Amino acid sequence: MKTKHIFLDIDGTLVGYDSKIPASALRALQLAQANGHKIIIASGRSYGMIYSDLLNTVKFDGIIASGGACVIVDGKVIYESFIEGDDLAFIIDYFRKNGINYLLMTKDELYAEPVFNNHIIPGMIANGYNKDVVKQAYGWNTEVDDVRVVKGGEKLAYFTSPYLPDKIAKDLDGRFYVVDFSIGKVSEGSYFGEMNNAGVTKASGIDEYLAYVGASIEDTIAIGDSANDLEMLEHAKVAIAMGNGTEAAKAAADFVTTDVDKDGIYNAFLKLGII
Repeated sequence: MKTKHIFLDIDGTLVGYDSKIPASALRALQLAQANGHKIIIASGRSYGMIYSDLLNTVKFDGIIASGGACVIVDGKVIYESFIEGDDLAFIIDYFRKNGINYLLMTKDELYAEPVFNNHIIPGMIANGYNKDVVKQAYGWNTEVDDVRVVKGGEKLAYFTSPYLPDKIAKDLDGRFYVVDFSIGKVSEGSYFGEMNNAGVTKASGIDEYLAYVGASIEDTIAIGDSANDLEMLEHAKVAIAMGNGTEAAKAAADFVTTDVDKDGIYNAFLKLGII
């Protein structure tokens, strides 16, 4: 079989709800690479947010991080898209006016203002989110008085928004790609989401990777489970949704595999004939 370039989301796809990669998924990656296929992360997480255990366990052929804003091949950053300066100030002014809390992600750091650590993290835990998972994901941030001064921001995550992504994108004049965060909403009228520059998605990250390695979209496979995976599922030659995925992800897929914790990756690879 010709070499396939396989793009995998992390949370809910490659990694289970215990924040660990299932043994069957790890075996599937190892067998696929042994058969000459390329394994590439395609995550909404910034590079610095990717589980270190995962990076230490698997030698990925590429990484699409920050929802497409950072693309790394063989350890080299080959593409970055930044939200900074006037664009960043435009967003933050809107968030502050509307009582929306936020984090700014650079390649290696998370930047938060004091309100995030003092109120949002405790609020998430109080609303039932696992304390260890929340602190692992967000608690290591660098606190600053004003994130508008930060350079090199690739992506923003927002929390406790009264508005859905479509309204935020419209309010911001269509200058940014806005999508539901995979963590969902705390309660009705209090939404989580993420945003990149307009046109920056996991699909655009795939194109940057393919152009760099000289491969074709005809040889791509994408696997995901949630809203920020839709563009890459629609773009790749073959699209697979996880059994635990959203209905929209399943509708965008060529087929649906089993859940992440029910050998979903292994079963998908087996059905595709790449292992």
